[in-house]
Amino acid sequence: MTALSYPLKAAETDDGNWRIVNYWSEWCAPCRVEIPMFNELSVRLANSNVIIVGVNFDEDPRELTLEIADEMGIEFTVLSQKTVDLLGMKPPDVLPTTYLLSPSNEVMAKLIGMQSEQDIIEALTLQGLTPFTPLTD
Repeated sequence: MTALSYPLKAAETDDGNWRIVNYWSEWCAPCRVEIPMFNELSVRLANSNVIIVGVNFDEDPRELTLEIADEMGIEFTVLSQKTVDLLGMKPPDVLPTTYLLSPSNEVMAKLIGMQSEQDIIEALTLQGLTPFTPLTD
């Protein structure tokens, strides 16, 4: 499966959805480890008001970013740099870093380091969000 490549339009950056914004890079080993979890979580969140999007930390040209995302197995939407700029996002200092953005694009949480599904669920719960019941092992 390939990464979704459509850019969000300005109107869609204020669509009432919460966003989990995951910064990744092809050279970041922990990023590669957490991508399958984000892929699965993005499917499970599909019927909620929370969406997962990715951002290439390296700000490579769009076509190269999409090639890298495909090679890394990223199945959630990868934002263009233009869309990242519309959201007012600045690159983090370390990778991986994941932000939780409110529907008004305010950063509500900054999660540094490799995340588990439980970490993401806890961050959502702290904001009063319960988009689904977590899977149990």
